Amino acid sequence: MKLAKLIIILLLVLTIRPVSAHALAVGDKVPDYSFSTLDGGRVDAADISGTNAVMMVFWATWCPHCKEEIPDINKLHKKYGPKGLKVVGVNVGVNDSAKRVKKYMKKYKIGYPVAYDKGSVVTKSFGVQGTPTVIIIDRKGTMRYRSHALPKDLGEHFDSLMN
Repeated sequence: MKLAKLIIILLLVLTIRPVSAHALAVGDKVPDYSFSTLDGGRVDAADISGTNAVMMVFWATWCPHCKEEIPDINKLHKKYGPKGLKVVGVNVGVNDSAKRVKKYMKKYKIGYPVAYDKGSVVTKSFGVQGTPTVIIIDRKGTMRYRSHALPKDLGEHFDSLMN
């Protein structure tokens, strides 16, 4: 009986993982990131830094609020993409698969690049703990926005993101 309790306690201790890095805050430098999108493209901090601002939308196919935001994200991508804002969806890789994400993208007409974050590597590095999470990074690699909703005033702040 004591051995069984000891084994259970040992298993619990071994399976408890430390919480990922603290959530980054507005004003923080973001960690280096690099990942592939499902259309074969790449998103790499080193390639973007100094040329583009980035809006990352962390989402999941099972998240109802994420689905509601797709039309607005498509509009932001269409309006600000040509002006230097790289919009990318990052599927958090929890209870999803790349195959499911591709079907979802087609069904809901997602017009911006999307990455499937297998193992939630990028998601954890940004300290994302819920979906949707929207993070906007300026050209210098500093986080300028973090919320569970899209910014309503992106147009007012767009120039400062690009400087």
